[in-house]
Amino acid sequence: MLRVYDDLQKLYADHDVHTGQDYNTLMAEALGPGLAYATPAMFGVTATVLSSRRMIAYNLVQNSIDEAKGAARIQVIADRYAADTPLERKMKRHVGEELKHSRQFKDLVTTTGYGTVDEAVDQDAADEVLDFDDELKAFICRVHSIEIRSWSVLRMYQQVLGENEFPQLTEAALPVLDDIMQDEMFHVRYTGQQIDEWLREDPSLATTLLECMSHTNRETWQDIAAMTSWLAQHFPRLLADESGDVALPDTRFLVGDLNPPATLT
Repeated sequence: MLRVYDDLQKLYADHDVHTGQDYNTLMAEALGPGLAYATPAMFGVTATVLSSRRMIAYNLVQNSIDEAKGAARIQVIADRYAADTPLERKMKRHVGEELKHSRQFKDLVTTTGYGTVDEAVDQDAADEVLDFDDELKAFICRVHSIEIRSWSVLRMYQQVLGENEFPQLTEAALPVLDDIMQDEMFHVRYTGQQIDEWLREDPSLATTLLECMSHTNRETWQDIAAMTSWLAQHFPRLLADESGDVALPDTRFLVGDLNPPATLT
């Protein structure tokens, strides 16, 4: 089981990042007992998903889509509210790395034995990704919360795939995940440092940060429940890699709606 707060403090120490007492106290609370993605349940669901080549393929496609969506939204907020600041430069780096991850995840799909067929992008869906707004500080708090979860789940991927159940996939995937991990650690660090700086100036930001952390945690518990229910219905078929359509579960970070559409072949 992950000890996310302790791991976060070690990550900061390893990179000579020194956060203040307000930030540390808040994160100790947010990442304490009850943190969904630090539980054996989360690890078990992740390991179960990664025991099926077909589910790995769907997961890689969804990660590819989510990384591209995230890049687009970070770009929007950086352009609107962080122009000509040191934070903008970090956010623009983040955008580039998210787009790189999108390509990397998609390129790994073929190592599962499946391929993808790209289909036309739904313009309404694309517009929905970009048609949003958020206050800069609240947005960075949301990003920080999601990046800590992504960094934690990625470590689970590395552990599970490192057991080498699918040798061809493992050989190709682990170096890619190592590269992505370096970027994820930067995303956690720069958003954490920025929030720490803002907290020193305005301690009332604590309310927003805790709300964002709580929302991500609730969402994760809901995803674990939805995924477990879905696996109970479909897992034997997926484990056998049987052909045929399988309706995907309504979750946001393990497997989600394939939109823009992508068809596995």
